[in-house]
Amino acid sequence: MSTLRLPARSSLKLIGLCRKASEMKQTVKQFHISSSQNIICDQKYLCPHNTETLTVRQFHISVSKSKHDLKTLDTQNTLTIRSSELFDEIVKMRAADMIAFQKAIKMYISKESLYRRGHVEFIYAALSRMKEFGCHRNVEMYKKILEVFPEKRMIPKGPWQVEMMHFPRQQQCAIDLMEQMEDNGVIPDHDFGTILRIIFGPDAHAFRKYRRMMYWMPKFKNANPYPVPWELPDDSIMLAMLALKRMAVDRENQIKVWKTMEVETDPVEVTFIASAQSPTQKSLLKQHPVKTPLFVEGGYNVWLRDKYLTYFVLRADPMPSKHVPVKDDDEDLFNWTLFESEESTDIVPRPSVHEQDDGTVLAMCITGTASKDSLVTWVRYLQTENPTLEHTPIVFSLRSPESQVLLLEKEKPKGVTIG
Repeated sequence: MSTLRLPARSSLKLIGLCRKASEMKQTVKQFHISSSQNIICDQKYLCPHNTETLTVRQFHISVSKSKHDLKTLDTQNTLTIRSSELFDEIVKMRAADMIAFQKAIKMYISKESLYRRGHVEFIYAALSRMKEFGCHRNVEMYKKILEVFPEKRMIPKGPWQVEMMHFPRQQQCAIDLMEQMEDNGVIPDHDFGTILRIIFGPDAHAFRKYRRMMYWMPKFKNANPYPVPWELPDDSIMLAMLALKRMAVDRENQIKVWKTMEVETDPVEVTFIASAQSPTQKSLLKQHPVKTPLFVEGGYNVWLRDKYLTYFVLRADPMPSKHVPVKDDDEDLFNWTLFESEESTDIVPRPSVHEQDDGTVLAMCITGTASKDSLVTWVRYLQTENPTLEHTPIVFSLRSPESQVLLLEKEKPKGVTIG
């Protein structure tokens, strides 16, 4: 709010204008844009007659500039559509593969060899179509896309241009390209950096992004002790085995896959069952009291890249553990025994990795349908390798979309209690 103090005589014209404005409308709720003067009236544009103080508030907006922005936006949308149509033409001519993707890039470069009009829109269109052509994890294809930028035209010539992000739209496009490489686990090489240096220079923001990637991505490449391959198999059985190998931390774990027809003569569902159980889990199941029930719980989701599977566990309640206190020589400075706990100090075997605080995991499985009938078949199969399981009550506690716990009410198989 700016306040202008004017003499009474010099403000007569302004007072007259204010009277006309107040007669037309006391409160202006909608902004009025004047194309000649570019003035927007304030919400309360009233002028008192008994004072020399005049309150004026003006917003200057260029109508021609807004029209120019709309025209620029329309041009960008047109160039994006044309770039996408170029890939559609290639797909009509041949199959969508890496060779077709390279051909589309060559066609654009040959067409715009001088000015490279619409190169940013073409690069965004190419990035969005890479997965369709099966080249989103190939560093050579990203180099080809990077060559679309004009060379040696966007290098900043001083520190101000460097920090103000010289050619910001082009640099942001290059940064988005490298972020897509990060999402797909593609590590750039030195040739990629050489191309980027020729385009934007060694001090640009885009080149800083490249240097950070070259520092961090090789460090985290092999940091995962349980790596998942980028190319996952399409077979459901192979995916189930891969998920069980990833979840089962016991190296002696045994994964067996069979069909329901191999266990039952007339199965309710014809599907596969992948079961994981180690010798340690079999020993724990043999030591489990027969009268204490076991629980089949699930389904839980496990993700492998962009695919997920549903798995189930056979769990027992946690056993009361015998706590063995360990004396710390650093804290026990005076050898006080008055306040020591009276818990047992007997030597007990160390619990296995399957004995957790919330229960003991005795087996895991993934079925093709993740249904209650396939789980009953799985329990029947476990009875063949664990005879004590035939006389142990088993409670199926399953999650469903409607409720978190679902008690199954089916015909009881031999040695299995469903409640």
